[in-house]
Amino acid sequence: MNLRIDNTNISAEKATAMIKDRFNLKDKGINEMKNMIKLEEVQTDELPLVHKMQVESFMPLYEKYHDEGSPAIETLERIQKRAQRPNRKYFFIVYNGARVGVINLGHNDPDEKKVSFISPIFILPKYQDRGIGYATIMKSFELYPEVDTWKLDTILQEPGNCHLYEKCGFKRVGEEHPVNDAMTLIDYEYKR
Repeated sequence: MNLRIDNTNISAEKATAMIKDRFNLKDKGINEMKNMIKLEEVQTDELPLVHKMQVESFMPLYEKYHDEGSPAIETLERIQKRAQRPNRKYFFIVYNGARVGVINLGHNDPDEKKVSFISPIFILPKYQDRGIGYATIMKSFELYPEVDTWKLDTILQEPGNCHLYEKCGFKRVGEEHPVNDAMTLIDYEYKR
């Protein structure tokens, strides 16, 4: 039996979903997905690559919202400064051997070890919508077992982002922070 899908006007993700439905294929479980992901600490000389990946990942959102705080327009120097903080670390998200994104984890206060932040996390566009972000966050929780509260913020107008964080167990907290007429940031917390 041959299966032909005209994917001229549909995304690769939609075509994949159609194939999975046709042949009753299951998505990978979280444990299998976590096993396919590695977090590799970024070295100082690799920060220009982090910057390049960050620009590529966040540029579609910058073009949509034109916010002046966008990671898409963050300078390499700012990334280098964040990386120098002793209580924060950048990690490459490695999926099946490929560097597909980056996550920055750590504490804003060097004396506080129970509260940690995820900022930023990004997956390169061609690797999005595969469960990589979810598996990465779950793996991050395991990497820092002493942390009992995780914090992050995201764009209210991006339901996919909100869904991801809520799926990871984050709850919306605090007030909304309007950035401009098109974009509002909201805060999330995850408590163990």
